[in-house]
Amino acid sequence: MIDNKLNNPLYGLKMDQLLTEISEHYGWPLLSDALRIERFQFHTGMKSTVKFLRNYQWAKDKVENFYLYQFKNLPCPDDKQLAIPPRDRLIPVEQQCGSPVDITAEVIEEIDRAAKLRIYTDNAVSRLSKEPAYDPSNPWNVK
Repeated sequence: MIDNKLNNPLYGLKMDQLLTEISEHYGWPLLSDALRIERFQFHTGMKSTVKFLRNYQWAKDKVENFYLYQFKNLPCPDDKQLAIPPRDRLIPVEQQCGSPVDITAEVIEEIDRAAKLRIYTDNAVSRLSKEPAYDPSNPWNVK
């Protein structure tokens, strides 16, 4: 199983290394436009950006998809593979990385299409559903 993951460029790559590579090549303003993540417009530092991506899985997946299919220029997989988190995808051995692509309107549309295929669960909503219903006659929930 680990042998299959070794072909994935994300295997063993830390988020700050990934961000450094793509930001040095494209720059933060272009990344903000391409990924449509407002956080990149006001880049306040690598540490805070990595923390943002760790807290928001949708943004992390979007950046990792960009890294795989635009920066590393791997062939875009089918919709079933795009629904799997980028770090868990199995990339065939015959697929090799290419040179980074230029950002165009078509590339931005492809990034958005791939992001819409993932389904996320909102932890805040699931936490709220576990709380007991509010009872006005017992505001402190004393038994």
